[in-house]
Amino acid sequence: MSHYSHYKELLHQLDVQLSALLTRQLSEASDERMGGFWTDSFHVEPRQSGFFLSEMLAAYVTKESCYYLQPAMAQAIQRTLTYMERHQRPDGCFDLTPCNYASPPDTAFMINAVLNGWWLLEKCTAAEADFIRKPLYQLIDSASKGIAAGGFHTPNHRWAISSCLLCCEKITKNSVLGDRARQFLREGLDVNEDGEFAERSAGNYNQVNDDQMIRLFIATGDEIYLRAAEKNLEMMYCYFDPDDSVFTNNSTRQDLGKKVYADTYYSLYLLVGWLLKREDFGAMAQWIWDNCRRRGCYPPGVEWLLLYPEMDGYGEGYPFHEPFLHYNRLFPSSDIARIRNGAWSCSLLKGKANCIYFQHGAFSMYMTIYSNLCDRRNFLADTLEKTENGYTMKAHAAGWYYLPFPEKPETSDWWAMDNPNRRPKIEGLPLDTTLTVRLMDDGLELRIHTEGIDQLPLRLEFSFLPGGYVRTEHFLQHTKAGESINVLDGELEAQGASGETILIGPAFGAHDVTDRMGGAYPLSQSHYTAYFTAYTPVDQVLRIRAARKDRHLVSP
Repeated sequence: MSHYSHYKELLHQLDVQLSALLTRQLSEASDERMGGFWTDSFHVEPRQSGFFLSEMLAAYVTKESCYYLQPAMAQAIQRTLTYMERHQRPDGCFDLTPCNYASPPDTAFMINAVLNGWWLLEKCTAAEADFIRKPLYQLIDSASKGIAAGGFHTPNHRWAISSCLLCCEKITKNSVLGDRARQFLREGLDVNEDGEFAERSAGNYNQVNDDQMIRLFIATGDEIYLRAAEKNLEMMYCYFDPDDSVFTNNSTRQDLGKKVYADTYYSLYLLVGWLLKREDFGAMAQWIWDNCRRRGCYPPGVEWLLLYPEMDGYGEGYPFHEPFLHYNRLFPSSDIARIRNGAWSCSLLKGKANCIYFQHGAFSMYMTIYSNLCDRRNFLADTLEKTENGYTMKAHAAGWYYLPFPEKPETSDWWAMDNPNRRPKIEGLPLDTTLTVRLMDDGLELRIHTEGIDQLPLRLEFSFLPGGYVRTEHFLQHTKAGESINVLDGELEAQGASGETILIGPAFGAHDVTDRMGGAYPLSQSHYTAYFTAYTPVDQVLRIRAARKDRHLVSP
Protein backbone atom coordinates (compact mmCIF):
# COMPACT_ATOMS: atom_id res chain seq x y z
CA MET A 1 0.00 0.00 0.00
CA SER A 2 1.56 3.30 -1.04
CA HIS A 3 1.29 6.29 1.29
CA TYR A 4 -1.67 8.64 0.69
CA SER A 5 -3.13 6.34 -1.94
CA HIS A 6 -6.52 6.26 -0.25
CA TYR A 7 -6.58 10.04 0.13
CA LYS A 8 -6.12 10.60 -3.58
CA GLU A 9 -8.55 7.92 -4.69
CA LEU A 10 -11.28 8.99 -2.28
CA LEU A 11 -10.86 12.64 -3.24
CA HIS A 12 -11.16 11.72 -6.92
CA GLN A 13 -14.26 9.69 -6.13
CA LEU A 14 -15.70 12.67 -4.24
CA ASP A 15 -15.18 14.84 -7.31
CA VAL A 16 -16.98 12.27 -9.46
CA GLN A 17 -19.90 12.12 -7.01
CA LEU A 18 -20.16 15.89 -6.83
CA SER A 19 -20.25 16.16 -10.61
CA ALA A 20 -23.37 13.99 -10.56
CA LEU A 21 -24.79 15.77 -7.50
CA LEU A 22 -24.64 19.22 -9.07
CA THR A 23 -26.87 18.07 -11.92
CA ARG A 24 -29.58 17.42 -9.32
CA GLN A 25 -29.47 20.85 -7.67
CA LEU A 26 -32.47 23.08 -8.30
CA SER A 27 -31.29 26.40 -9.74
CA GLU A 28 -34.44 28.37 -10.61
CA ALA A 29 -34.50 31.46 -8.42
CA SER A 30 -38.30 31.49 -8.44
CA ASP A 31 -38.46 28.01 -6.91
CA GLU A 32 -38.80 28.02 -3.13
CA ARG A 33 -36.66 24.87 -3.11
CA MET A 34 -33.83 26.48 -5.08
CA GLY A 35 -30.52 25.12 -3.83
CA GLY A 36 -31.97 21.82 -2.70
CA PHE A 37 -31.31 18.50 -4.43
CA TRP A 38 -33.73 16.16 -6.17
CA THR A 39 -33.85 12.59 -4.89
CA ASP A 40 -34.81 9.58 -6.98
CA SER A 41 -38.36 9.93 -5.62
CA PHE A 42 -38.68 13.51 -6.95
CA HIS A 43 -38.37 14.90 -3.46
CA VAL A 44 -36.09 17.49 -1.87
CA GLU A 45 -34.96 16.46 1.60
CA PRO A 46 -34.07 19.34 3.97
CA ARG A 47 -31.73 17.44 6.27
CA GLN A 48 -29.78 15.86 3.42
CA SER A 49 -28.71 19.30 2.21
CA GLY A 50 -26.32 19.57 5.15
CA PHE A 51 -24.53 16.35 4.27
CA PHE A 52 -24.17 17.51 0.66
CA LEU A 53 -22.96 20.92 1.86
CA SER A 54 -20.17 19.27 3.83
CA GLU A 55 -19.03 17.32 0.77
CA MET A 56 -19.08 20.42 -1.42
CA LEU A 57 -17.10 22.38 1.15
CA ALA A 58 -14.53 19.59 1.37
CA ALA A 59 -13.89 19.71 -2.36
CA TYR A 60 -13.99 23.50 -2.60
CA VAL A 61 -11.24 24.09 -0.03
CA THR A 62 -8.99 21.14 -0.97
CA LYS A 63 -6.25 22.06 -3.44
CA GLU A 64 -6.06 18.64 -5.06
CA SER A 65 -9.78 18.67 -5.93
CA CYS A 66 -10.91 19.69 -9.39
CA TYR A 67 -13.45 21.91 -7.63
CA TYR A 68 -10.88 23.85 -5.60
CA LEU A 69 -12.11 27.47 -5.41
CA GLN A 70 -14.09 26.93 -8.61
CA PRO A 71 -16.80 29.57 -9.23
CA ALA A 72 -19.38 26.93 -10.23
CA MET A 73 -18.93 25.15 -6.91
CA ALA A 74 -19.00 28.44 -5.03
CA GLN A 75 -22.37 29.19 -6.65
CA ALA A 76 -23.66 25.71 -5.73
CA ILE A 77 -22.56 26.20 -2.11
CA GLN A 78 -24.27 29.59 -1.96
CA ARG A 79 -27.48 28.09 -3.31
CA THR A 80 -27.36 25.32 -0.71
CA LEU A 81 -26.87 27.79 2.11
CA THR A 82 -29.83 29.79 0.80
CA TYR A 83 -31.98 26.66 0.67
CA MET A 84 -31.02 25.71 4.22
CA GLU A 85 -31.79 29.18 5.54
CA ARG A 86 -35.25 29.01 3.95
CA HIS A 87 -36.02 25.52 5.20
CA GLN A 88 -34.68 25.77 8.72
CA ARG A 89 -37.49 25.66 11.28
CA PRO A 90 -37.94 28.66 13.62
CA ASP A 91 -36.38 26.69 16.48
CA GLY A 92 -33.24 26.14 14.41
CA CYS A 93 -33.83 22.47 13.56
CA PHE A 94 -34.41 20.73 10.24
CA ASP A 95 -36.85 18.09 9.03
CA LEU A 96 -36.24 14.44 8.26
CA THR A 97 -39.43 14.35 6.23
CA PRO A 98 -40.18 10.61 6.26
CA CYS A 99 -40.84 10.77 10.00
CA ASN A 100 -39.31 13.56 12.12
CA TYR A 101 -40.07 17.28 11.78
CA ALA A 102 -38.11 20.06 13.49
CA SER A 103 -35.97 17.18 14.73
CA PRO A 104 -33.12 17.91 17.18
CA PRO A 105 -31.35 14.54 16.83
CA ASP A 106 -31.57 14.47 13.05
CA THR A 107 -30.30 18.03 12.95
CA ALA A 108 -27.42 16.96 15.20
CA PHE A 109 -26.37 14.23 12.77
CA MET A 110 -26.50 16.77 9.96
CA ILE A 111 -24.54 19.44 11.82
CA ASN A 112 -21.92 16.85 12.79
CA ALA A 113 -21.32 16.37 9.07
CA VAL A 114 -21.29 20.14 8.53
CA LEU A 115 -18.66 20.43 11.26
CA ASN A 116 -16.25 18.39 9.14
CA GLY A 117 -16.72 21.01 6.43
CA TRP A 118 -16.26 23.82 8.97
CA TRP A 119 -12.98 22.36 10.23
CA LEU A 120 -11.70 22.04 6.66
CA LEU A 121 -12.79 25.63 5.97
CA GLU A 122 -10.77 26.76 9.00
CA LYS A 123 -7.63 25.39 7.31
CA CYS A 124 -8.30 27.37 4.13
CA THR A 125 -6.96 30.94 4.04
CA ALA A 126 -8.07 31.77 0.47
CA ALA A 127 -10.20 34.89 0.13
CA GLU A 128 -12.46 33.03 -2.30
CA ALA A 129 -13.76 31.01 0.65
CA ASP A 130 -14.64 33.98 2.83
CA PHE A 131 -18.23 34.20 1.59
CA ILE A 132 -18.95 30.87 3.32
CA ARG A 133 -17.71 31.71 6.79
CA LYS A 134 -20.47 33.96 8.15
CA PRO A 135 -23.52 32.01 6.86
CA LEU A 136 -21.95 28.70 7.91
CA TYR A 137 -21.31 30.08 11.38
CA GLN A 138 -24.92 31.30 11.55
CA LEU A 139 -26.14 27.86 10.51
CA ILE A 140 -24.07 26.14 13.21
CA ASP A 141 -25.07 28.70 15.86
CA SER A 142 -28.82 28.61 15.17
CA ALA A 143 -29.05 24.86 14.68
CA SER A 144 -27.10 24.06 17.84
CA LYS A 145 -29.48 26.21 19.89
CA GLY A 146 -32.42 24.21 18.54
CA ILE A 147 -30.65 20.93 19.25
CA ALA A 148 -29.89 21.98 22.84
CA ALA A 149 -33.50 23.01 23.48
CA GLY A 150 -34.98 19.75 22.18
CA GLY A 151 -35.08 16.05 22.94
CA PHE A 152 -34.39 12.69 21.34
CA HIS A 153 -35.91 9.31 20.50
CA THR A 154 -33.36 6.49 20.68
CA PRO A 155 -30.21 5.79 22.75
CA ASN A 156 -27.70 6.71 20.05
CA HIS A 157 -29.31 10.13 19.60
CA ARG A 158 -27.88 11.20 22.96
CA TRP A 159 -24.31 10.83 21.74
CA ALA A 160 -24.98 12.55 18.40
CA ILE A 161 -26.52 15.48 20.28
CA SER A 162 -23.77 15.58 22.92
CA SER A 163 -20.86 15.41 20.49
CA CYS A 164 -22.48 18.02 18.26
CA LEU A 165 -23.18 20.45 21.10
CA LEU A 166 -19.71 20.14 22.63
CA CYS A 167 -18.07 20.81 19.27
CA CYS A 168 -20.43 23.71 18.58
CA GLU A 169 -19.71 25.16 22.03
CA LYS A 170 -16.04 25.44 21.09
CA ILE A 171 -17.00 27.33 17.93
CA THR A 172 -19.73 29.63 19.30
CA LYS A 173 -18.58 29.95 22.95
CA ASN A 174 -22.20 29.31 23.98
CA SER A 175 -21.90 27.48 27.31
CA VAL A 176 -25.56 26.47 27.24
CA LEU A 177 -24.65 23.93 24.57
CA GLY A 178 -22.01 22.25 26.70
CA ASP A 179 -24.26 22.24 29.75
CA ARG A 180 -26.95 20.34 27.84
CA ALA A 181 -24.39 17.88 26.44
CA ARG A 182 -23.08 17.13 29.91
CA GLN A 183 -26.62 16.39 31.09
CA PHE A 184 -26.75 13.58 28.55
CA LEU A 185 -23.23 12.37 29.24
CA ARG A 186 -23.82 12.01 32.97
CA GLU A 187 -26.28 9.21 32.13
CA GLY A 188 -23.25 7.06 31.31
CA LEU A 189 -22.33 5.37 28.04
CA ASP A 190 -24.54 2.45 27.04
CA VAL A 191 -21.69 0.20 25.88
CA ASN A 192 -21.36 -3.03 27.87
CA GLU A 193 -18.32 -5.14 28.73
CA ASP A 194 -18.67 -7.06 25.47
CA GLY A 195 -18.38 -3.83 23.50
CA GLU A 196 -22.05 -3.81 22.47
CA PHE A 197 -24.18 -0.68 22.48
CA ALA A 198 -27.78 -0.82 23.71
CA GLU A 199 -29.31 -1.09 20.25
CA ARG A 200 -26.99 -3.99 19.26
CA SER A 201 -27.13 -2.98 15.62
CA ALA A 202 -23.99 -4.29 13.93
CA GLY A 203 -25.24 -3.27 10.51
CA ASN A 204 -25.85 0.38 11.35
CA TYR A 205 -26.00 1.91 14.81
CA ASN A 206 -22.79 0.41 16.17
CA GLN A 207 -20.87 2.42 13.61
CA VAL A 208 -23.08 5.45 14.26
CA ASN A 209 -22.16 5.25 17.95
CA ASP A 210 -18.47 4.74 17.17
CA ASP A 211 -18.50 7.88 15.05
CA GLN A 212 -20.04 9.85 17.92
CA MET A 213 -17.47 8.47 20.36
CA ILE A 214 -14.70 9.79 18.12
CA ARG A 215 -16.39 13.19 17.95
CA LEU A 216 -16.78 13.26 21.73
CA PHE A 217 -13.06 12.60 22.02
CA ILE A 218 -12.30 15.42 19.58
CA ALA A 219 -14.48 17.76 21.64
CA THR A 220 -13.24 16.77 25.11
CA GLY A 221 -9.88 15.05 24.75
CA ASP A 222 -11.20 12.36 27.10
CA GLU A 223 -9.91 8.96 26.00
CA ILE A 224 -12.86 7.15 27.61
CA TYR A 225 -14.82 7.76 24.42
CA LEU A 226 -12.12 6.34 22.18
CA ARG A 227 -11.93 3.29 24.41
CA ALA A 228 -15.68 2.73 24.01
CA ALA A 229 -15.30 2.80 20.22
CA GLU A 230 -12.23 0.56 20.48
CA LYS A 231 -14.17 -2.01 22.48
CA ASN A 232 -17.02 -2.03 19.97
CA LEU A 233 -14.66 -2.32 17.00
CA GLU A 234 -12.98 -5.31 18.65
CA MET A 235 -16.38 -6.90 19.19
CA MET A 236 -17.22 -6.36 15.52
CA TYR A 237 -14.55 -8.90 14.55
CA CYS A 238 -17.06 -11.53 15.73
CA TYR A 239 -19.81 -10.27 13.42
CA PHE A 240 -18.17 -10.96 10.06
CA ASP A 241 -19.68 -13.84 8.09
CA PRO A 242 -17.78 -15.89 5.48
CA ASP A 243 -19.00 -13.74 2.56
CA ASP A 244 -17.52 -10.68 4.34
CA SER A 245 -20.98 -9.36 5.23
CA VAL A 246 -21.97 -8.30 8.75
CA PHE A 247 -24.40 -10.47 10.73
CA THR A 248 -27.55 -8.42 11.39
CA ASN A 249 -30.15 -10.98 12.48
CA ASN A 250 -29.75 -10.03 16.14
CA SER A 251 -30.30 -6.32 15.61
CA THR A 252 -33.03 -4.41 17.40
CA ARG A 253 -33.17 -1.75 14.67
CA GLN A 254 -34.05 -1.42 10.99
CA ASP A 255 -30.92 -3.21 9.77
CA LEU A 256 -32.39 -6.49 11.11
CA GLY A 257 -31.86 -9.24 8.54
CA LYS A 258 -30.36 -6.98 5.90
CA LYS A 259 -27.26 -7.80 3.88
CA VAL A 260 -24.73 -5.22 5.04
CA TYR A 261 -20.99 -4.89 4.50
CA ALA A 262 -18.51 -3.11 6.74
CA ASP A 263 -17.83 -0.18 4.39
CA THR A 264 -18.80 2.48 6.94
CA TYR A 265 -16.37 1.01 9.48
CA TYR A 266 -13.36 1.90 7.30
CA SER A 267 -12.80 5.41 8.65
CA LEU A 268 -13.65 4.27 12.20
CA TYR A 269 -10.95 1.59 12.33
CA LEU A 270 -8.52 4.03 10.73
CA LEU A 271 -9.31 6.91 13.10
CA VAL A 272 -9.36 4.89 16.31
CA GLY A 273 -6.28 2.97 15.24
CA TRP A 274 -4.36 6.13 14.44
CA LEU A 275 -5.47 7.97 17.58
CA LEU A 276 -4.75 5.00 19.89
CA LYS A 277 -1.66 3.80 17.99
CA ARG A 278 -3.21 0.44 17.13
CA GLU A 279 -1.68 -0.65 13.85
CA ASP A 280 -3.94 -3.70 13.72
CA PHE A 281 -6.94 -1.36 13.37
CA GLY A 282 -5.15 0.45 10.57
CA ALA A 283 -4.59 -2.90 8.87
CA MET A 284 -8.29 -3.70 9.33
CA ALA A 285 -9.17 -0.43 7.60
CA GLN A 286 -6.98 -1.53 4.70
CA TRP A 287 -8.81 -4.88 4.60
CA ILE A 288 -12.19 -3.07 4.41
CA TRP A 289 -10.78 -0.86 1.65
CA ASP A 290 -9.67 -3.89 -0.35
CA ASN A 291 -13.02 -5.57 0.22
CA CYS A 292 -14.86 -2.50 -1.05
CA ARG A 293 -12.72 -2.33 -4.16
CA ARG A 294 -13.36 -6.03 -4.90
CA ARG A 295 -17.07 -5.21 -4.84
CA GLY A 296 -16.60 -2.20 -7.09
CA CYS A 297 -17.22 0.55 -4.54
CA TYR A 298 -15.38 2.90 -2.21
CA PRO A 299 -15.82 3.26 1.55
CA PRO A 300 -17.13 6.59 2.85
CA GLY A 301 -14.94 8.79 5.02
CA VAL A 302 -13.06 11.08 2.66
CA GLU A 303 -13.60 14.14 4.88
CA TRP A 304 -11.81 12.47 7.79
CA LEU A 305 -8.81 11.77 5.55
CA LEU A 306 -8.84 15.36 4.33
CA LEU A 307 -8.84 16.55 7.94
CA TYR A 308 -6.11 14.13 9.02
CA PRO A 309 -4.12 13.24 5.87
CA GLU A 310 -1.24 12.03 8.05
CA MET A 311 -3.28 8.97 9.07
CA ASP A 312 -3.59 7.75 5.48
CA GLY A 313 -1.76 4.46 5.24
CA TYR A 314 -1.58 3.98 9.00
CA GLY A 315 -0.92 0.33 9.78
CA GLU A 316 0.98 -0.21 6.53
CA GLY A 317 3.17 -3.28 6.85
CA TYR A 318 1.45 -4.60 9.96
CA PRO A 319 1.25 -8.45 9.81
CA PHE A 320 -2.54 -8.69 9.69
CA HIS A 321 -3.96 -12.15 10.44
CA GLU A 322 -7.66 -11.44 9.83
CA PRO A 323 -8.95 -11.97 13.38
CA PHE A 324 -12.53 -12.34 12.12
CA LEU A 325 -11.80 -15.71 10.47
CA HIS A 326 -11.87 -17.71 13.71
CA TYR A 327 -13.86 -16.90 16.82
CA ASN A 328 -16.09 -18.60 19.38
CA ARG A 329 -17.64 -16.11 21.73
CA LEU A 330 -20.73 -15.79 23.90
CA PHE A 331 -22.20 -12.32 24.31
CA PRO A 332 -24.48 -12.83 27.33
CA SER A 333 -25.78 -9.26 27.43
CA SER A 334 -26.73 -9.44 23.76
CA ASP A 335 -28.28 -12.95 23.97
CA ILE A 336 -26.12 -14.33 21.18
CA ALA A 337 -23.19 -16.66 20.59
CA ARG A 338 -21.10 -16.20 17.46
CA ILE A 339 -18.86 -18.94 16.06
CA ARG A 340 -16.72 -18.95 12.94
CA ASN A 341 -14.22 -21.40 11.56
CA GLY A 342 -12.92 -20.04 8.29
CA ALA A 343 -15.48 -20.71 5.56
CA TRP A 344 -18.45 -21.24 7.88
CA SER A 345 -20.09 -19.31 10.69
CA CYS A 346 -22.90 -19.91 13.13
CA SER A 347 -25.08 -17.80 15.42
CA LEU A 348 -27.08 -19.05 18.40
CA LEU A 349 -29.82 -16.68 19.56
CA LYS A 350 -31.48 -16.67 22.94
CA GLY A 351 -35.17 -15.75 23.03
CA LYS A 352 -35.58 -15.84 19.24
CA ALA A 353 -37.62 -18.32 17.23
CA ASN A 354 -34.93 -18.22 14.53
CA CYS A 355 -32.59 -19.70 17.09
CA ILE A 356 -29.72 -20.94 14.88
CA TYR A 357 -28.12 -19.37 11.80
CA PHE A 358 -25.51 -21.24 9.79
CA GLN A 359 -23.60 -19.84 6.82
CA HIS A 360 -21.14 -21.45 4.43
CA GLY A 361 -19.53 -18.88 2.18
CA ALA A 362 -22.38 -16.74 0.86
CA PHE A 363 -24.98 -19.48 1.43
CA SER A 364 -26.96 -19.09 4.63
CA MET A 365 -29.81 -20.82 6.42
CA TYR A 366 -31.62 -20.50 9.71
CA MET A 367 -33.42 -23.04 11.89
CA THR A 368 -36.60 -22.69 13.91
CA ILE A 369 -38.43 -25.30 15.99
CA TYR A 370 -42.20 -25.28 15.81
CA SER A 371 -43.50 -26.89 19.00
CA ASN A 372 -46.88 -25.28 19.51
CA LEU A 373 -48.09 -25.53 23.09
CA CYS A 374 -50.91 -23.20 24.04
CA ASP A 375 -49.65 -19.68 23.26
CA ARG A 376 -45.97 -20.66 22.92
CA ARG A 377 -45.63 -21.46 19.22
CA ASN A 378 -41.87 -21.89 18.88
CA PHE A 379 -38.83 -22.95 20.85
CA LEU A 380 -37.57 -19.75 22.49
CA ALA A 381 -34.42 -20.35 24.50
CA ASP A 382 -34.66 -19.09 28.07
CA THR A 383 -30.95 -19.77 28.57
CA LEU A 384 -27.84 -19.80 26.39
CA GLU A 385 -24.73 -21.12 28.09
CA LYS A 386 -21.24 -21.97 26.90
CA THR A 387 -19.91 -25.46 27.60
CA GLU A 388 -16.54 -27.15 27.25
CA ASN A 389 -17.14 -28.10 23.61
CA GLY A 390 -20.11 -25.99 22.56
CA TYR A 391 -23.32 -24.51 23.95
CA THR A 392 -26.64 -25.46 25.51
CA MET A 393 -29.97 -23.74 24.99
CA LYS A 394 -33.00 -24.53 27.15
CA ALA A 395 -36.64 -23.51 26.95
CA HIS A 396 -39.66 -24.19 29.15
CA ALA A 397 -43.22 -24.00 27.85
CA ALA A 398 -46.53 -25.07 29.34
CA GLY A 399 -50.19 -24.93 28.58
CA TRP A 400 -52.48 -22.94 30.86
CA TYR A 401 -56.20 -22.56 31.44
CA TYR A 402 -58.29 -19.77 32.93
CA LEU A 403 -60.42 -20.42 36.00
CA PRO A 404 -63.57 -18.60 37.10
CA PHE A 405 -63.16 -15.43 39.16
CA PRO A 406 -63.42 -16.19 42.92
CA GLU A 407 -66.03 -13.44 43.16
CA LYS A 408 -68.52 -12.01 40.73
CA PRO A 409 -66.69 -9.54 38.42
CA GLU A 410 -67.80 -5.94 38.20
CA THR A 411 -68.81 -6.36 34.57
CA SER A 412 -69.98 -9.09 32.24
CA ASP A 413 -68.16 -7.44 29.33
CA TRP A 414 -65.36 -9.88 28.55
CA TRP A 415 -63.14 -7.19 27.04
CA ALA A 416 -63.53 -4.96 30.10
CA MET A 417 -62.41 -7.73 32.46
CA ASP A 418 -58.73 -7.69 33.41
CA ASN A 419 -58.32 -11.35 32.48
CA PRO A 420 -54.54 -11.49 31.99
CA ASN A 421 -53.75 -9.95 35.37
CA ARG A 422 -56.64 -10.78 37.68
CA ARG A 423 -58.30 -13.98 36.49
CA PRO A 424 -56.73 -17.05 38.13
CA LYS A 425 -55.35 -19.77 35.90
CA ILE A 426 -53.66 -23.14 36.20
CA GLU A 427 -50.64 -24.49 34.36
CA GLY A 428 -51.10 -27.45 32.09
CA LEU A 429 -48.63 -30.04 30.88
CA PRO A 430 -45.06 -28.76 30.41
CA LEU A 431 -42.63 -29.05 27.53
CA ASP A 432 -38.95 -28.67 28.39
CA THR A 433 -36.62 -28.59 25.40
CA THR A 434 -32.83 -28.67 25.42
CA LEU A 435 -30.62 -28.01 22.41
CA THR A 436 -27.06 -29.21 22.93
CA VAL A 437 -24.59 -27.88 20.39
CA ARG A 438 -21.20 -29.52 19.98
CA LEU A 439 -18.74 -27.68 17.74
CA MET A 440 -16.85 -29.60 15.07
CA ASP A 441 -14.24 -28.56 12.52
CA ASP A 442 -16.82 -28.46 9.72
CA GLY A 443 -19.92 -27.40 11.64
CA LEU A 444 -22.21 -28.44 14.49
CA GLU A 445 -23.59 -31.56 16.09
CA LEU A 446 -27.03 -30.72 17.41
CA ARG A 447 -29.01 -32.79 19.90
CA ILE A 448 -32.66 -31.91 20.51
CA HIS A 449 -34.15 -33.46 23.64
CA THR A 450 -37.62 -32.89 25.07
CA GLU A 451 -39.21 -33.85 28.36
CA GLY A 452 -42.77 -33.47 29.53
CA ILE A 453 -45.78 -33.63 27.25
CA ASP A 454 -45.96 -36.49 24.74
CA GLN A 455 -47.64 -36.77 21.31
CA LEU A 456 -47.01 -33.11 20.50
CA PRO A 457 -46.14 -32.75 16.77
CA LEU A 458 -42.79 -31.00 16.60
CA ARG A 459 -40.86 -29.92 13.53
CA LEU A 460 -37.47 -28.47 12.74
CA GLU A 461 -37.58 -25.91 9.94
CA PHE A 462 -34.44 -25.19 7.91
CA SER A 463 -34.86 -22.15 5.68
CA PHE A 464 -32.33 -21.68 2.87
CA LEU A 465 -31.63 -18.91 0.43
CA PRO A 466 -33.14 -20.04 -2.92
CA GLY A 467 -31.46 -20.38 -6.29
CA GLY A 468 -29.74 -23.73 -5.77
CA TYR A 469 -31.04 -27.19 -4.94
CA VAL A 470 -31.70 -29.66 -2.15
CA ARG A 471 -31.35 -33.42 -2.40
CA THR A 472 -31.03 -36.68 -0.52
CA GLU A 473 -30.30 -40.11 -1.96
CA HIS A 474 -33.99 -40.24 -2.92
CA PHE A 475 -34.72 -36.91 -4.63
CA LEU A 476 -33.34 -33.69 -6.03
CA GLN A 477 -35.32 -30.43 -6.14
CA HIS A 478 -34.39 -26.93 -7.21
CA THR A 479 -35.06 -24.41 -4.49
CA LYS A 480 -37.52 -21.58 -5.10
CA ALA A 481 -38.58 -18.86 -2.70
CA GLY A 482 -41.67 -19.69 -0.64
CA GLU A 483 -41.61 -23.44 -1.41
CA SER A 484 -41.00 -26.23 1.10
CA ILE A 485 -40.47 -29.97 1.44
CA ASN A 486 -40.91 -32.53 4.21
CA VAL A 487 -37.80 -34.75 4.41
CA LEU A 488 -38.34 -38.21 5.91
CA ASP A 489 -34.82 -39.66 6.12
CA GLY A 490 -31.28 -39.53 4.81
CA GLU A 491 -28.84 -36.65 4.76
CA LEU A 492 -30.14 -33.43 3.26
CA GLU A 493 -27.72 -31.63 0.99
CA ALA A 494 -28.50 -28.02 0.21
CA GLN A 495 -26.46 -26.00 -2.25
CA GLY A 496 -26.68 -22.28 -2.82
CA ALA A 497 -26.60 -20.30 -6.02
CA SER A 498 -22.81 -19.84 -5.76
CA GLY A 499 -22.10 -23.51 -5.11
CA GLU A 500 -21.48 -23.55 -1.35
CA THR A 501 -23.02 -26.62 0.28
CA ILE A 502 -24.60 -27.31 3.68
CA LEU A 503 -25.29 -30.87 4.85
CA ILE A 504 -27.96 -31.60 7.49
CA GLY A 505 -28.86 -35.00 8.83
CA PRO A 506 -29.85 -37.61 9.43
CA ALA A 507 -33.36 -36.36 8.68
CA PHE A 508 -36.42 -37.71 10.44
CA GLY A 509 -40.09 -37.59 9.54
CA ALA A 510 -43.12 -38.76 11.51
CA HIS A 511 -45.96 -36.50 10.33
CA ASP A 512 -46.98 -33.80 7.87
CA VAL A 513 -48.32 -31.23 10.31
CA THR A 514 -47.07 -28.00 8.75
CA ASP A 515 -49.80 -25.51 9.64
CA ARG A 516 -49.02 -22.37 11.63
CA MET A 517 -51.12 -20.74 14.28
CA GLY A 518 -51.15 -17.03 14.97
CA GLY A 519 -48.02 -15.75 16.65
CA ALA A 520 -45.76 -18.41 15.16
CA TYR A 521 -42.56 -17.37 13.44
CA PRO A 522 -43.75 -16.91 9.84
CA LEU A 523 -42.76 -19.17 7.00
CA SER A 524 -40.37 -17.04 4.95
CA GLN A 525 -41.60 -16.24 1.46
CA SER A 526 -38.04 -15.33 0.46
CA HIS A 527 -36.53 -18.69 1.53
CA TYR A 528 -36.96 -22.36 0.69
CA THR A 529 -37.82 -24.45 3.77
CA ALA A 530 -37.14 -28.10 4.60
CA TYR A 531 -39.02 -29.80 7.48
CA PHE A 532 -37.85 -32.56 9.80
CA THR A 533 -40.79 -33.80 11.91
CA ALA A 534 -41.30 -35.88 15.05
CA TYR A 535 -43.66 -36.40 17.99
CA THR A 536 -42.58 -35.68 21.53
CA PRO A 537 -40.77 -37.01 23.42
CA VAL A 538 -37.89 -36.30 21.04
CA ASP A 539 -34.25 -37.26 21.41
CA GLN A 540 -32.57 -36.74 18.05
CA VAL A 541 -29.01 -36.00 17.07
CA LEU A 542 -28.14 -34.42 13.72
CA ARG A 543 -25.28 -32.53 12.17
CA ILE A 544 -25.13 -29.25 10.28
CA ARG A 545 -21.95 -29.10 8.26
CA ALA A 546 -20.20 -27.07 5.60
CA ALA A 547 -19.24 -29.35 2.70
CA ARG A 548 -17.05 -29.19 -0.37
CA LYS A 549 -18.61 -28.17 -3.66
CA ASP A 550 -17.36 -31.10 -5.76
CA ARG A 551 -19.77 -33.78 -4.51
CA HIS A 552 -21.13 -36.46 -6.83
CA LEU A 553 -24.79 -36.38 -7.75
CA VAL A 554 -25.10 -40.02 -6.71
CA SER A 555 -22.75 -41.82 -4.37
CA PRO A 556 -20.56 -44.27 -6.32
